[in-house]
Amino acid sequence: MSDHIASQHDGRFEYLVREREDAELLLARASLARRQTELLAALTAGGPVPAGFDAEQVRVQTEGLAAKRRDTVAHLAPELAAILGADYGPLFLRYAAGHPQTGGYRADARAFAEWALGTDPAADRRRALRHWLRPGGSRWNRLLAGRRH
Repeated sequence: MSDHIASQHDGRFEYLVREREDAELLLARASLARRQTELLAALTAGGPVPAGFDAEQVRVQTEGLAAKRRDTVAHLAPELAAILGADYGPLFLRYAAGHPQTGGYRADARAFAEWALGTDPAADRRRALRHWLRPGGSRWNRLLAGRRH
């Protein structure tokens, strides 16, 4: 048996393996992982469409994923959608286009609300958004305040 070296073209990883088939498998897996990362970036983070993928299909899927994200956040934080009213959907899609989801949906809702504050909403919405983000009068905060004394 002879040793074979599998290496990525950019030199980032190199493996010493005993069988040629194992080296080919490692290279194939590394290539697949890179392509999956590129596709995920195109679908969720505004990255370029990877070579070999239909740009129109990627655009359609990107819009579908953003709409699902918008609807899930609205389901988990209906008060936020109510505060923004008819502007919620278009604002969220604008937000999603430039802000990939990095945490769960609740964290996404908070990040969106913070972002929405910077879009210059009307004064009443600004006040409601701030209250939603920092509900000083919530039952939980009152309970915590009672424990401090």
